[in-house]
Amino acid sequence: MRLSAGNVGGGQRGVALITAMLIVALATMLTGAAVWNFHLNQRRTEALIYTDLEINYALGAEAWAGRILIEDAEDGNVDHPDEVWATNLPPLPIDGGSVDGALIDLQGRFNLNNLVDTDGNTDPVAVEQMERLLAALELDPRWAALLADWIDSDIDPNFPDGAEDSTYLSQVPPYRPPNTLITSASELLALPEMDIDTYRALLPYVCALPAGTAINVNTASIPVLMSLSESLSASDAASILEDRPDDGYESVAELVDVLPPDVSAPLTVGSRYFRLGVRVNIGSTEITMYSLLEREGSSEVRTLLRSLGTE
Repeated sequence: MRLSAGNVGGGQRGVALITAMLIVALATMLTGAAVWNFHLNQRRTEALIYTDLEINYALGAEAWAGRILIEDAEDGNVDHPDEVWATNLPPLPIDGGSVDGALIDLQGRFNLNNLVDTDGNTDPVAVEQMERLLAALELDPRWAALLADWIDSDIDPNFPDGAEDSTYLSQVPPYRPPNTLITSASELLALPEMDIDTYRALLPYVCALPAGTAINVNTASIPVLMSLSESLSASDAASILEDRPDDGYESVAELVDVLPPDVSAPLTVGSRYFRLGVRVNIGSTEITMYSLLEREGSSEVRTLLRSLGTE
């Protein structure tokens, strides 16, 4: 069969049309990808700029909180929940967003590092105190001995609920206990079989501070007060809070007739360690910064630790 010139010309025009359509489609795809990458890079740059701004705002809030704590110390050595520092900062408008925050007295909580003494050995009295705290929260008391082993300096498991290298090396993945003081209560999650629900239930009542800190009876919660003695009931602890003067207890001696005689944990009415939580949002970005603050009288407030996103 002989092809005519017309047929050949029509076929060539068809191929040319298809080629043109493919070129247009390819150009459209490349243009779309370029526009997408442009907007993505623009968004990344915007997020970086906003994040830098947010961190600076958070650091400004930290400095402001330090000033409040110093002014509070100038007014007296008693810390209680009705003072200015304990008032949550409502969302304040800033250029393109807002900032809010809150100070928490960490000495109203049980210090996990108190589970060991100055020599790094497990303190059985502190372990019993944490066991009472766990019982008050209806949690398993064995976490106290497990955490004490996590912190203490030896490699011998506490009896009967301790755990050392042999337990942790069998985990997946394997790891070892640090056998030293912790810097964050989040290390509770490293204990074998610790679940997130138990951790969240315990977290509001514990902290990780330098060892040897006292509990502030003005800011302690009912479960923390119950941890002071086996004979201190929930109603007794509630009465301590209800009877607290508007300006707080001025000395621990005011509770001598209320607290059981077997209370051996160190107590105080003033605090040195506070946690600041600041949330800053600008545009579509947001950061949360936590700062561990140490107040040295009315002279200085130092930042011991900062973290972004998690306590």
